[in-house]
Amino acid sequence: MNRSRGLFVVLATVGILLGAAAPAAAVPSAQDASFLVGIHQANLYEIASGNLAAQKGTTDEVRRLGQLIAADHTRFDAAVVAVADQVKVALPDKPAQEQMDVLKELAATTGPTFDQVWITREIVTQGESLQAARTELNYGFDPRVKDLARQSDEMFMTHVNELHRVGAGVNVG
Repeated sequence: MNRSRGLFVVLATVGILLGAAAPAAAVPSAQDASFLVGIHQANLYEIASGNLAAQKGTTDEVRRLGQLIAADHTRFDAAVVAVADQVKVALPDKPAQEQMDVLKELAATTGPTFDQVWITREIVTQGESLQAARTELNYGFDPRVKDLARQSDEMFMTHVNELHRVGAGVNVG
């Protein structure tokens, strides 16, 4: 009886020591956190930009593509917000200042010039987001965040291809 009680005390002590040595919840890497914040801001920008195109576009194709981009980024952002919540990364509530400036410029642009400026800007911003996703895939750590980057790759490529196709019809160089 004494022997089993001694074994219990030893096992309990080891358990306590191991429990105390267990790592706390992992903090996301700087790369993972940066990707989540940046892609969330890009999504907010793309939703607003797509909605502008859906309202102000002068062709059916620009309006359709604006709706598609806004819808795709709305769905994708829901996944980004969910993962950011899981890994405890606080997200901003608006796009970056530079993105806000572009939205302001787009809102002030009208007619066929709007279509050309919007498509040109979208090709750039979608490309930047694609590059951010690929950087996350190469240098990120958290598998949930890397999975978001993987999911986004096809969406960005589809958007860029569609933007080039529609841009050819509205004389975007």
